[in-house]
Amino acid sequence: MLSKRTMAGYAAGDLANNLLFQMSLLYLLYYYTDVAGISPGVVGIIFLIARIWDGVNDPIMGILVDRTESPHGRGRVFIRYASLPLAAATVLLFSVPSLGRGKVLFAGATYILWGMLYTMVSIPYASMTAEMSRDPQERTKISSVRMLFMLFGVIIVAVATEPVTGAFSRPSRGYTMTALFYALLASLFYFVCFRSTSFLVKNQRARPRTREKGAGSQTLLREQGRGLRKNGPLLILTAAFLIGATAEYIRETSVIYFVTYNMGDSSLMPLFMGVVVLSMILGNLALPAVTARLDKKGAYMAGALIGVAGSAVFHYIPYDRPAVVLATAAFSSFGFTVVSTLGWAMLPDTVEYGEMVNGERNEGIIYSLFSFSQKLATALAGGIVALTLEVTGYIPGAAQQGAAAERGIQLTLTYLPIICLALSMIILNFYNLDRESYGRILRELEERREEKRSCEG
Repeated sequence: MLSKRTMAGYAAGDLANNLLFQMSLLYLLYYYTDVAGISPGVVGIIFLIARIWDGVNDPIMGILVDRTESPHGRGRVFIRYASLPLAAATVLLFSVPSLGRGKVLFAGATYILWGMLYTMVSIPYASMTAEMSRDPQERTKISSVRMLFMLFGVIIVAVATEPVTGAFSRPSRGYTMTALFYALLASLFYFVCFRSTSFLVKNQRARPRTREKGAGSQTLLREQGRGLRKNGPLLILTAAFLIGATAEYIRETSVIYFVTYNMGDSSLMPLFMGVVVLSMILGNLALPAVTARLDKKGAYMAGALIGVAGSAVFHYIPYDRPAVVLATAAFSSFGFTVVSTLGWAMLPDTVEYGEMVNGERNEGIIYSLFSFSQKLATALAGGIVALTLEVTGYIPGAAQQGAAAERGIQLTLTYLPIICLALSMIILNFYNLDRESYGRILRELEERREEKRSCEG
């Protein structure tokens, strides 16, 4: 059993991840459109190009993690050496210079660079979960603690960004300095994570080598692709998570527009996000008990239903009733956090399933697929919000938006997430890796190891 201190130390890495990730998710689209002066349509194209590159970059990173041999451990070595460049790239994201058309090139280049570096940290970090425990309930606890620390990162970004940026006379300067503050703070938490997971080096299992070291990346990708296609639970979970995460990220991307223009008071942003994140923390605290009763799939479905119901009610709340708006947003967020947390909690179970059907543990490639789906969800969310703003006549930096633009912003917080959550539930209905079947998989894998040890003896 892992100690609470160890879980917290590991989870500090997700706090660091989300200081940088949430700054990008919550504020980058707004920064590009209303501060840097880039049109929503162009921003959507930048997001799309970056995700196309991720489709190449992420699987290669997954293979690299699986084949890494380092005295620091397979995942930890990337946290040590890639976290500082990632922090620096986050500052560059929010430092777009006034270069005319050149600012679009700068924004595109720095966003792609940031995505690559985030891949180099997030995939190795997430893959460490499968190495920390094989107990499905303990994995849920690990994921719950991770998500709690993730939410601490969301709280810091959501509550502190508006006051800090507002302390500077120029918004552009304010966003740069805020990103620098989060970058320094994230670097500290990455260091804590690295030091707290040293036991993984000692416990790192040797894995079988079925390929020659000289095998090319293209050959390895084909082999890994065939292995992934046999992992039905992984593919189903990834598709469901992609759509579910898109629902959540649409909400998070558009909330600053909703608070600023629909509610008419951007100073409410820290309060709005603080209430939402508090609800998400409560959801994560309740999650282990819920999964113990309903299993992970049942809890996912229940969370999605809460998200759908809360979003439907939210659509009809008048903007001038902030207390009711906040209460409804908190209710729906309780469901959204269950969906996002359980996606990561269910993923390690598919590693053992893949080992059973393929004969190898490939955490790196599995987590790279999931990480790509998360980043694709951010791109889809950003693109959907940007397209909605474009077609409804949104005017960047305007003191007030037209009725059509306000309705478009409202849709991104209500009906669009509802559609995504409903699709996610339909897809996850085909997921069949429950507690009992997972137990059988563990027993079969242990029998294989015993047989192998007997043959070697």
